[in-house]
Amino acid sequence: MAKAALYQKYRSSTFEEVVGQEYVVRSIKNAVRTGKTGHAYLFCGPRGTGKTTMARLLAKSVNCTDPEHAPCGTCENCIAANNGTHPDIVEINAANETHVEDIRDLIERSRLAPMMGRHKIYIIDEVHQLSSAASSALLKTLEEPPENVIFVLATTDPQKLLPTIISRCQRFDFSKVKKNQISKHLMSIAQKENILLEESAAEMIAVLSDGGMRDALSIMDQCASYTGDQITLEAIDQIYGLATTREKIDLIKNVISCDLEKILKQTSSYEERGIDLQRFTDGMIDILKDTVIWQNTHKAELMKVLTMEEAEEISNIADSSTCMHIAETVMNEKEHFKTATSPVSAFEVICFSLATENRQEPVKKEAPARNQLNITTVKAEPAVSQPVSVQPVKTEAVKEPEPEPVTPVQPAEKISTMRIIELLVQCTKAHKVADEKTFAQMRTMMSLESRKYISLLQDTYIGASGADCIVLITRAQAVANRINDPEINRELYQFTKTQLNTDKVIFAITENDLKEASALFRIMMRDNSLPEAYKVHKYSEEEIHEDTPEDKVIALFGRENVEIIGG
Repeated sequence: MAKAALYQKYRSSTFEEVVGQEYVVRSIKNAVRTGKTGHAYLFCGPRGTGKTTMARLLAKSVNCTDPEHAPCGTCENCIAANNGTHPDIVEINAANETHVEDIRDLIERSRLAPMMGRHKIYIIDEVHQLSSAASSALLKTLEEPPENVIFVLATTDPQKLLPTIISRCQRFDFSKVKKNQISKHLMSIAQKENILLEESAAEMIAVLSDGGMRDALSIMDQCASYTGDQITLEAIDQIYGLATTREKIDLIKNVISCDLEKILKQTSSYEERGIDLQRFTDGMIDILKDTVIWQNTHKAELMKVLTMEEAEEISNIADSSTCMHIAETVMNEKEHFKTATSPVSAFEVICFSLATENRQEPVKKEAPARNQLNITTVKAEPAVSQPVSVQPVKTEAVKEPEPEPVTPVQPAEKISTMRIIELLVQCTKAHKVADEKTFAQMRTMMSLESRKYISLLQDTYIGASGADCIVLITRAQAVANRINDPEINRELYQFTKTQLNTDKVIFAITENDLKEASALFRIMMRDNSLPEAYKVHKYSEEEIHEDTPEDKVIALFGRENVEIIGG
């Protein structure tokens, strides 16, 4: 007798055994126990995430004679359901039985009373593959369902279903199973099967399965056959043509240091070993993402694939902008591998292009602007073309000044990439449109105070907006830092709250900051690893106390330029 596949042998037989999908399990379980099951359910989600398993558990539970502990697994209905012989549980695959005659036959049989249990349950898998006529026939039945009949529709592509069918079902969206849940479940099964499974190998299988538990079990089954029940990370690399994290880090370092010879040797070895470049580039992106996260947070628990030492290794030779540029380029270009005659050559071109870009970057120069932007320079008269007869400047005025501490015009701390992402998470298009209209009103204000803030914000625009925050975009870091200065930011908050009725804190970032954060945002959204929204601190009443007219004039012109007469 053939050995049962692991995904069949370890299919969940109770709600408690289901891995992931917590909200679906809880909802179905409560509906069964309270006797409030619906007449039609729609289970949507990626393959291998438990849709059919949940449909079978629902079918088994509604006919169980012990609703409080359903499915009990011991009653006559549960045993028949487990054996696949229950006459009232019917499964069809719409991919094979797609014609209208098949559905009409099903509808006719559904009108008959249950033979063994309290309900007749029809599980229709891949329901989106039904023909147009079959979908219309099913819709009619869902509109007027027979008594004691439950339909469970499962699909990986709900967009292809008739909206009227979706609206008549209770819809449950199944998400990809988390990688740590998959690896933990694999370790548990390996122990039961006497398979020696390395923890790192379980984690790699979880990555390869892409959130599908069935795929993960199939991969482990295949690896166990190849290795003789001793699954190591190296064995998985050999079977699936994978490269190690170390190899990916080395390639990234070679790209940054522009070592074309080493890049060529590495890519040639990938071709000889049959490395999957799609997965390789995904791994590179994950490494670069972890590096940026480490550079901005220094929290090891937020990283997925790197250790602190590995993140530091890359950080020593590349900043966040460089890492994100490489990640974004690779992410945008990797689709070309599918159509390229030689995927390895296409990958080499990308690596060479990134490497030569890095080599052509100018050597970092000292930033003279930072030394010049001091209070004295700001107050100096602008240079104007004058006739030669202009009165010469005294020798003392042009004498080389003594070195002294510089007072920078950029006092505020730059907002980190992770903080920007935490702000973007809570922003919506509706808030942005509303705030753009509100800020447009500022241009019509003619008061002295409003002109001060119009001047401050003239080189900015709203990039994103949420319930409690507005993210302004500017080209100059100096402008962003001035807006983010605690004192000026407090005054700006007070002005927008009292004059524009906008109770939101303003954050200013540069266009480069936004580009870098947006690229990382897309990667984290793809990986379902976006952080929680940043909790914005609004200024208290004490912090935004109303200034006197004298305070406002002093703030506008400077104390040394104001003389208050009378009092």
